[in-house]
Amino acid sequence: MNSVKPFKIVVEWSGTEDFYFSCDYRNSDLETVPKKNQINASRTLPFMTQAMGNVFRKLRKEHISFPFFLVTLAFNHRNLLQEIDQLLVLLHHHLEKEKDSGTFSCFISSTETASLSSSHD
Repeated sequence: MNSVKPFKIVVEWSGTEDFYFSCDYRNSDLETVPKKNQINASRTLPFMTQAMGNVFRKLRKEHISFPFFLVTLAFNHRNLLQEIDQLLVLLHHHLEKEKDSGTFSCFISSTETASLSSSHD
């Protein structure tokens, strides 16, 4: 079993709904500070970016129609859960290969974008 464990997750918006997901991890046997890595992956997850965009607008106190948000979430929950699973699978595949502390980063976009990284899992 791998002793590398996640300990901090950061979501940073880069545009209207696109965002960077990063997860710092460390080897529980070592007391090292995680090093920042480049973007490890890039994915198009439109349902997740729509939901996170609504969270972002709410955080900025911009108006969103809450009933419409709930209806959209209800209709898209299966797709949203599938996209969250894709992101977690990427993270876990990355962690399985790691021995030291570091950061997994993934650019999440609502539309197809040019590849930001040559490593796609």
